[in-house]
Amino acid sequence: MTTGARRGELAALRWHHLDLAAGVLTLRRSAYLDADGVLQEKDTKTHQQRRVALDPETVAVLTELHARYVDRLAQLDATADPADYVFSPEPDNSRGYRPDTITQRYGRLAKRLGIDSHIHALRHYSATELINAGVDVRTVAGRLGHGGGGTTTLRVYAAWLSESDQRAASTLAARMPTRPTTPTPPNSPYRTIAEEIREQIRVGSLNPGDPLPTVAELAAAHGVSVGTAHRAVATLAADGLVSVTRGRRANVVGQRAE
Repeated sequence: MTTGARRGELAALRWHHLDLAAGVLTLRRSAYLDADGVLQEKDTKTHQQRRVALDPETVAVLTELHARYVDRLAQLDATADPADYVFSPEPDNSRGYRPDTITQRYGRLAKRLGIDSHIHALRHYSATELINAGVDVRTVAGRLGHGGGGTTTLRVYAAWLSESDQRAASTLAARMPTRPTTPTPPNSPYRTIAEEIREQIRVGSLNPGDPLPTVAELAAAHGVSVGTAHRAVATLAADGLVSVTRGRRANVVGQRAE
């Protein structure tokens, strides 16, 4: 079942706790063994009943289970009782399963199918799948029967919540419009000047330690403003090809490793 219910809650489940038409399950009681090994019932762990919505597949399974229960009672010439247990080892469903029996039967089933699992893993599966699907933590806590408004859920499933939060951030980012950029034209004058000097360094026309022409000389030689020439030198400095010291001419440092 996809309810996330505890095994004791399922062991105490009775037919009148189910509203198959509405697809709702109400968890009111929990089965346990007392100190003498006698099957007893008590309130749920949080002492509160909770209503859990059922998916169509689970409703279909429970509907078939109820039909078999009714057919079996007809063969026994007995009448169906809403207080009968949903899961029972008795033909007339008059007694519920022991919680440890549920654990053992699930373990044998998992072993036969070659699955490494235990009964409590079903609750973890339910919780993590809901969290990974983006269901809010209060809803997950409600289905699991965690108290504290989700505090326990946050503590136990912090890793999955963090992973889910990362996916949420990625989802939001994917829906945002692309950040506008202002591309620099490849033939900008300062790039042309910088590329020319870069080529001179590459072929050895300018060697480490050689001074560059002043920005005024570069501006005059290329017919651009002093600001454009200065930007070309700054680009080379950012690439680590020249060294710029205030009040002095820029010097070639070397060729950047590719």
